[in-house]
Amino acid sequence: YFQWTHNSPSRNRVDPTPVNIMDVYVLTADYATSYTEYLQDLTGTITTPPAPPTSSSLELAYGELENYKAVSDTLVFNPAKFKPLFGNKARSEFQATFKVIKNSNVNITDSEIRSKVLAYINAFFNTANWDFGETFYFTELATYIQQGLAPNISSIIIVPNSASQVYGSLQQISSEPDEILISCATVENIEVITAITAAQLNLQNQSVNTIIN
Repeated sequence: YFQWTHNSPSRNRVDPTPVNIMDVYVLTADYATSYTEYLQDLTGTITTPPAPPTSSSLELAYGELENYKAVSDTLVFNPAKFKPLFGNKARSEFQATFKVIKNSNVNITDSEIRSKVLAYINAFFNTANWDFGETFYFTELATYIQQGLAPNISSIIIVPNSASQVYGSLQQISSEPDEILISCATVENIEVITAITAAQLNLQNQSVNTIIN
């Protein structure tokens, strides 16, 4: 005798009928603007993230899409979710510091480097460039920044802020089917360095743990 219990993941729907249930993920312009303002607020005025629209409000606003579906289909409207990365408003495991090696032969200040790198990060994570469920690869961001800022910088790396993570932990970040990745980094998350060393990569703790083990 045995019992088999199967639970469907929360993002999947079990449909016992022959009707097609289609999930529609919606990111409204108002919500995107409000959330971006929350992330970019450095004054502490906006302390909590804005609430996403409800499924009911989305159904009322975009109910005309019902005219384009088959009679046997059912549309379920789901609000988009943002997944903030790198800055203090991101979850601790996604907070990081960008460490940039400046070209010593170019006359440019560290503050200029930091502001320009931040501008490229924000442009890279513009919501128009991303779709639901996409994966972030740091190599793509690094290439984009280095091409845009050449010859001012020679290299850029990303180092996790969490002590429980090591260099390389944030090279790839995935998102759920209803999530869109967005950066909440500030200039405080960008550091200009002269060389890449073990200390810069936070490898000291990793070496100690290896010896202890």
